[in-house]
Amino acid sequence: MTMLSGLSGALFNQLGWMVTIIMALSLVTALTLTPMMGAKMMRLNKDTKYSRFDKWYNKNILPLLDKLDSAYSKLVNKATRKRSLTLGVIIVVFIVGIGITAVTLKTEFISPSDNNAITMSVEMPTGTRMELARETGHKITRLIQEKYPEVEISTFTVGLADEDNLFGSLQDNGSNIMNFNIRTKEAKLRNKTIFDISDELRTDLAAMPEISKYVVTPGGITGIIGASNISVDIYGHDLAETDQLAAQMKTKLEGIEGLRDVTISRKDYRIEYRIEFDREKLSLNGLNIATAGGAVRNSINGLTTSYFREEGEEYDIRVRFDEEHRQTIEDIENIVIYNPMGVGIRVRDVGRVEENSSLPQIDRKDRQRIVTVQGTIYKRALSEIVKDVNVTLASLDVPSGVQVEISGSLEDQQDAFSDLGLLLIIVFLLVYIVLASQFESLTYPFIIIMSIPFAFIGALLLLSSTGSPLGIMGFIGLIMLVGIVVKNGIVLVDYINLNRERGMSIITAVVHAAKSRLRPVLMTTFTTILAMIPLAIGTGQGSELWQQLGLTIIGGMTFSTIVTLILVPALYSIFGGNGVKRRRRKHREEIHHQNGQVETSTYLKGTEA
Repeated sequence: MTMLSGLSGALFNQLGWMVTIIMALSLVTALTLTPMMGAKMMRLNKDTKYSRFDKWYNKNILPLLDKLDSAYSKLVNKATRKRSLTLGVIIVVFIVGIGITAVTLKTEFISPSDNNAITMSVEMPTGTRMELARETGHKITRLIQEKYPEVEISTFTVGLADEDNLFGSLQDNGSNIMNFNIRTKEAKLRNKTIFDISDELRTDLAAMPEISKYVVTPGGITGIIGASNISVDIYGHDLAETDQLAAQMKTKLEGIEGLRDVTISRKDYRIEYRIEFDREKLSLNGLNIATAGGAVRNSINGLTTSYFREEGEEYDIRVRFDEEHRQTIEDIENIVIYNPMGVGIRVRDVGRVEENSSLPQIDRKDRQRIVTVQGTIYKRALSEIVKDVNVTLASLDVPSGVQVEISGSLEDQQDAFSDLGLLLIIVFLLVYIVLASQFESLTYPFIIIMSIPFAFIGALLLLSSTGSPLGIMGFIGLIMLVGIVVKNGIVLVDYINLNRERGMSIITAVVHAAKSRLRPVLMTTFTTILAMIPLAIGTGQGSELWQQLGLTIIGGMTFSTIVTLILVPALYSIFGGNGVKRRRRKHREEIHHQNGQVETSTYLKGTEA
């Protein structure tokens, strides 16, 4: 969880700094280089001859743009004169858009990305000798080399990690566990994705009877770059109850479409020998629990008594019973313990050896015992899997004292969306504050930012129509849209205000501004959309990670521009008309008040006379 949060936070920081630097440089260029180049290049020169392209443009393109301006001005004229109808249609469009996105939109944490890496964890039954596990690992490696030409490198490790191997100690390791690292060719050099290869590998591993458990992870690290995962956490103190519930949950999750590698986090029970010492007998023989236990441990595990040095290398000399004399209960019962007087007492004379089964470890979370049932998502969105898992949980009979929760990528997604939602609110308020300070009004910024919700609807509609879920990168695109889509509204409102200062009426000012500013609005929109198209349709390495960002900005800019070109003139005419009515009413009240004062003064003068 910490690693996921750190990676997503680093991604946000890099993207934020990159956008900030680009915007700062573009601002400096717009304030310095652009005016200078305009002054040099836009001077009127009567001797300048039009090029062939200029003539073709003036003949073919310019008339079309003029017709577009004329048609748009007529549309705005009708929209401003039928303001209530226009506003009602826009509200209906907004509600329908929300309804469609609520039904069709999918969500996920991070888009699965093909990064040429696959990892596998393969387990054989507990207690399997390392020689057998190594032989099985070589068998799997040969299978990969023969069946998958897309794979360039395949390596595996088996056995216990060294104490100095920090990375190895963080992984599950043992004599029966094999960890594979697979490197494939670049995506453009193969026909299969790492997700398809991983699914075929699962089928191959399932056909090997000597393997008891396996997990294939495309991307290398689940939920960060490769496939997402879904986890069901089962909290409960009773190990038998939680084991039974986890087994039921595993069976049900395996039946959900799009879930692979459904595993239970709790390790298999292992056989152990427990010695129940009789304290009274120990005392009679001059022994205690610590002395007896230490003697048995040294006999089985061994005791380092000296070191062997050769050619600069040092080796431990460990003394313990030979392997054939420490296997059965009888062997342990015959271990001799010497008391302080040097008298040997066998274990069976002072205690009883029992055979039990126990867990290698008991996992805890929030101070509660926990067992997790986890599966890898394949070719489905996280929200779809979560919906199916919730249906499955509703059908389970959960015992009292046991708590079941969904975690995994869902928990990461909820944390990330919560942080991004707060950031979106802050950005929204900052944009409004900046606009209010520049326009010196609270009304004009409100008119402008009303285009932002429609940008969100357009972005989500495009994601839904293309089947792309909303993830972190899509959410970042929504945040970027807040600062991008307001430019069109600023251009329109600023020019409308200029026309009103020139003495035009509200409707005339709105229609004239719409006709004059249509081309700048379309230019800013088309340049942004065209710049995002390569990002949205990118086929390069890791392009899946950024496609949501491109689609979000394209959909938001397209839909918000269409709505803004009608909504802003209609809202401006509504608020502007109300403002004129308020000023007229206030002016009439002032005149009425002044007339009342004049009549009173005349009456007083007449009384004095």
